[in-house]
Amino acid sequence: MKKKTRIRKGRNNKEGNSLKRMMMHSFIVIPFIIAVSCAMLVAAIRLLTREKQTVYDLLEDVKVGGATKRWQSAFELSKMLVNPGLIPEEESFTQEMTSTFRKSKQDDPRVRQYIALAMGRTGKATFFEPLTEDLLNEKQENLPAVIYAIGMLKDQRGAALLNQFLNHPDARIRSITVVALGNIAHPSSIDRLRKVLYDAEPNVQWGAAISLAKMGDGTGKPIILKMLDREYLSAFPEVDSEEQNYLLLSAIEAASLFDEPELNAELLRLSKTDSNMKVRSAALEKLK
Repeated sequence: MKKKTRIRKGRNNKEGNSLKRMMMHSFIVIPFIIAVSCAMLVAAIRLLTREKQTVYDLLEDVKVGGATKRWQSAFELSKMLVNPGLIPEEESFTQEMTSTFRKSKQDDPRVRQYIALAMGRTGKATFFEPLTEDLLNEKQENLPAVIYAIGMLKDQRGAALLNQFLNHPDARIRSITVVALGNIAHPSSIDRLRKVLYDAEPNVQWGAAISLAKMGDGTGKPIILKMLDREYLSAFPEVDSEEQNYLLLSAIEAASLFDEPELNAELLRLSKTDSNMKVRSAALEKLK
């Protein structure tokens, strides 16, 4: 009798455990799987049906979005307008952009900086006035973006305004200014850029040499020659490998503007020995 009782108890325990597992599976596991599946389905539907934001959508977010949303939307707008095909031609676009930029003076600095870059990337001369109208009173943290944007417009009127920033105490602003002046390429900037070749900041020297080369002036060729040497660039700890590649590519472009044996020899060396294939390819292409 005792054995039978034990057997029944064992069976009851097994049945109880099975029942518990079944209940757990029915009331916890299956609903969890269904919930996850539904969530994934909703996410997939949203992803497939979501419309891509337009320039106007982003501008609206800049104007009425929360603090984070505004600067992120301004950033997305500046990226979007790199593509010429996405730049609206309507007058309402320039009006909206101008209004947004003017109202950004007291906003998060990033909003003003990215809107300035977005305006510059359009290449529209109509943005010259709003970008320059208060340039001398612009916050120092915003100056690099605004100056760079003015340079991207390539409006010849910008040279006279930007020349004065070549003596700015902030090296970053001087460095951005020489690049912007190279884009504008007004003859009045040549003498000023020649003087900047002796700036205490190497970045300013490099930018001035390249800008002069773009303007057909070879005064900065000795500096360009040094820039074609990766070992020289490696002597600057703040210049990482990615920045080295960028500087080398810029120097290659500048060197190719002059048919000089010494520069060509460096291009040939880079095309054969540089560690970066993009740099090698660029140097080889310029030698053809």
